[in-house]
Amino acid sequence: MSNPAAQLVLSPTERYDIKALNLEDFLPSAWTGVFTGDNDAVDVEAAYERVAVVRTAVTLRANALASLPWEITTRRGTLVAFDAERLAALIRGVEIDLCLYGAAYLLRDPAAPLGLRRLHPRTISPITDAKRGLIGFVRRANNTEVRLEPETELLHIWEPSVRSEVEPGVGLVTTALTQARALLAAERYQTAYFERGAVRPTVWMFAQRPTDAERSRFEQWLRQLVSGIRNAFRHLALSSEIKTVTLGDTLSDAVKPELLQRAAELMLTAFQVPMSLVFSSASNYATARRDYQTFILLTILARAREVAAMLQPHFAAYNQTLRCNEARIDAVQNEELEKAEAIQRLTGQPVLTLNEARARLDLPQFVEDDADRELLRLRNRLAIAREAVAAGLDPRTALRLAGVNGAEPTDVEAKALKKDDEAELLPHEVQLYRDLKRAFQQLRQVMLDGADEITAQMFNETLYPAMRRNIETIARLFADEMRAEIGVAVNVDALLADWAEEATRRQVEELLYPYTKDYIARAVAAWRRMPGADRAELVAMIEPVVGARRAETVAITAATEAATAGVRAYRDGLRTEHNLEYVMIWETANDERVCPICGALHNKREDEWGGRSGPPAHPRCRCGVRLERVNAG
Repeated sequence: MSNPAAQLVLSPTERYDIKALNLEDFLPSAWTGVFTGDNDAVDVEAAYERVAVVRTAVTLRANALASLPWEITTRRGTLVAFDAERLAALIRGVEIDLCLYGAAYLLRDPAAPLGLRRLHPRTISPITDAKRGLIGFVRRANNTEVRLEPETELLHIWEPSVRSEVEPGVGLVTTALTQARALLAAERYQTAYFERGAVRPTVWMFAQRPTDAERSRFEQWLRQLVSGIRNAFRHLALSSEIKTVTLGDTLSDAVKPELLQRAAELMLTAFQVPMSLVFSSASNYATARRDYQTFILLTILARAREVAAMLQPHFAAYNQTLRCNEARIDAVQNEELEKAEAIQRLTGQPVLTLNEARARLDLPQFVEDDADRELLRLRNRLAIAREAVAAGLDPRTALRLAGVNGAEPTDVEAKALKKDDEAELLPHEVQLYRDLKRAFQQLRQVMLDGADEITAQMFNETLYPAMRRNIETIARLFADEMRAEIGVAVNVDALLADWAEEATRRQVEELLYPYTKDYIARAVAAWRRMPGADRAELVAMIEPVVGARRAETVAITAATEAATAGVRAYRDGLRTEHNLEYVMIWETANDERVCPICGALHNKREDEWGGRSGPPAHPRCRCGVRLERVNAG
């Protein structure tokens, strides 16, 4: 028996490309199947770029998320025009990064479209603190490091991590890499198989050393043979006896279609993508439609809410809200329709009226005659009242604001009310009432112009001038009345100026504004939840805090307090300048209209007021005070 002799010397790189090697030319790892070179490592980028199923699954998720009905609105619900394609591109990139890296980052850049720019996750590292958790990020690019603050500079979203509290988890592609390696290895094997000439790796064994001419001819022929499939069937005649030993399985044995199919199915399971969306032979149309609906409801909508929460800090800085209008998604509408049909089959009655169905399709309401129109108007008003009650308003106020039960005044009544709105005011209250009514009208106009709320600064700048000048004038008026009655001159200018300044600040900032802000916030919240609500309905809901009735209440109450302050300032001046002691006595009209609180205080001295500083004892209180000399006579 002759020993095989090595006749073909190859470079290290050629050893991986040629299909015929001598046994001594094999690396030790050839017998163990272990390769440690970089060409055999499968990373997320390689899987995404070279494995079709991975690319398809990631693209399906990204496109489905980006194609949802995204909307940008103001806080009051008005739609804002924006570049939908650029927003879709941002959302698509966020989902791709999440699938590949388990994290996505957007830089808040005013120069970028929509003010946002994608940063590659591999360039970002979180900065953590043992107590505070995540405190910032570091971006490394072009040999430089930049510190970025969460939310204010960099928006981020992470897949949940089971290994760390303040680091992103792994992406879906990483989870699918086990199956991706199998598919990628099969693809490499098939490619190499045909590049070798459609034959398996072969060992050539010569019985005896060939001549130099035969050796040269064999080497030349072998190099041509392994150059590709076009040379697979070339022949060469040699005088020496050659034996071949074929290694490995055939292509059909190594690359099993059913195994590859199973690997692809497992990968789709990791991506939560239905197989019916990827493989055309997976199921029929009805099943594919159901699978797609489930895919949207359980997978894409959940991701949409996460992405909206990620982007919200950016849009909130512009007093805007980014949201996915789930009611416009076909899958959501189909699910609701199936519920309605099931209830209808169970009860025998339709669940949706014609107009309710048209509303779901964003179509105008259908009205046949005046009776239908009136019924539709009543339903809309009841819906308004119901939302107002849910927001915290009492039912009676909500019904009145919605115009139910004849609460809406006619034009004649409105004119009469406007004509007689000052009939019940006292002379010293009229100017304060007019200025306050004008100020409240300005605040109402601010809401009509699109403001989401009335700020403290705006409220102060509008109400302060209307109240400050008037209450000081009223206080001086009553101080002068006391001077005329007692007959002793007192300088109360400094006292009343200081009191008017402090009283105005306290009334506007501590009493009026907090209640107004809270009331408007609840009214606006209820208005936003009303389907099809317009600006007129919002005005009706905020009328109690910006209307004439409230201006009247504030004017009466503030005027009473100013009158008391004027008398008190005169009393203090008598004590300081003339050493005369007077005490204030509470006075009411003492008739049937007097409330129990004030009635109990009638003709009582200051030390009997129960800790009160004087009238008013309640809103719209018109009680007064008089001075009585201590130890007179």
